[in-house]
Amino acid sequence: MFDKVSGGGELVNTKRVLVIRWDAKIGDSIVSSFFFRELKKHHKNIKVDVITAPHMAAMYQEYFGVDHVYCCKKRPNYGELKALAHEVGAVDLVIHLGKQLKMKDIYFLRCLGAGNVMGMDDELDLVNIKLGHATKGLHFSEKFAYALKLLGVPYPERNYIIPEDIERQKVINKEWPDQPVVSINPYGSGSARRLNFDNVSMLVGLVTKYKPGWKVCLMSTPDTKAETEQWCDKLDTDSVFTVKSSETIQDAIEIIRLSAAVISVDTAIIHISSGLNKPLIGVYNPDEENFSEWHPNYEKAKVIFSIKKEDGCENINCIDPKDVSCILDDGFL
Repeated sequence: MFDKVSGGGELVNTKRVLVIRWDAKIGDSIVSSFFFRELKKHHKNIKVDVITAPHMAAMYQEYFGVDHVYCCKKRPNYGELKALAHEVGAVDLVIHLGKQLKMKDIYFLRCLGAGNVMGMDDELDLVNIKLGHATKGLHFSEKFAYALKLLGVPYPERNYIIPEDIERQKVINKEWPDQPVVSINPYGSGSARRLNFDNVSMLVGLVTKYKPGWKVCLMSTPDTKAETEQWCDKLDTDSVFTVKSSETIQDAIEIIRLSAAVISVDTAIIHISSGLNKPLIGVYNPDEENFSEWHPNYEKAKVIFSIKKEDGCENINCIDPKDVSCILDDGFL
């Protein structure tokens, strides 16, 4: 009903671009951050706007340098989408890199009536600049690099933009030891991507074995802070601590900035570590398609995979300590 062919037009005449990022994921935003910088660098007069969630607005406005941020709640109704499209007004190009767009996505794009729609859902007539097949299997950052190429930026610098907050650094520093620190983030999205205590204990033991003079910071989220503090007490060693003042993703960024190395099961933390050039061990479930798009994309990164169970179930806790030992044996730290 809403999937009508876009008007089309030459991308060389693009004066205003709208990027839809209302999924509001930190990792996705970090990985695509260079897109805005490079587009503005090579096309001084182009206007680049973004639609995202309210809690992500400051990052795009203050650090990524977009011209205007439109905020959208998580589940807008059709009337709110129509009003948002009216607020945005005329755009030459809309970029929406969702793999399979939902009805409300299609409706919103139809309401915008943009000259060009760039996306990965090749089956839609509305998407006239199709990136699905063209970028299949590429890292998510490469998909945005491909978009830049189509917009006349063939060789963009792809280093990520990582927000920095000096005041939060000062707060974190009050709890930070003088020794080098390996930060371990055991928490990913969903229960299947959260390390249990036994695996955290194993990682702590291996790090302190290979680097006996170093400290280990257990990172936490607001809903796991109490558990993380209990784990530190249970491990009962002076080598392990958690930053009790850490509350936000910006605090997590500052922890990573202070760290000598990072071990993480969460891709947002992995991409932030990559952007800050930190030696990194990323722990992934054996999902080939997901890994091809969201691997660390960074030469200092090492990767270990959990072992898929016989029933096909994936759980990040099915990791082999030997895989970690091999990385540490190779002089990772």
